[in-house]
Amino acid sequence: MGRPNEYAGDMRWGWECPRCDTDVSVARDPGSETFHWVCPTEDCPSVGFGFTSRRRARLALREYHEAYQNIYR
Repeated sequence: MGRPNEYAGDMRWGWECPRCDTDVSVARDPGSETFHWVCPTEDCPSVGFGFTSRRRARLALREYHEAYQNIYR
């Protein structure tokens, strides 16, 4: 994830949850001034937090999605 020139996608929209493919948005945590994403589906445990920028959070979400999709291949 440390590649600074990696394309992060369209920054205006969220990404899909790695586990349930629900739209997930990235938000800023005002307490820690970091970025996070949480799947809005109640029974889905997917969460990512502690990112220094919205871009890094989206890249991590995309990488998690790709890795999760490759688990059963």
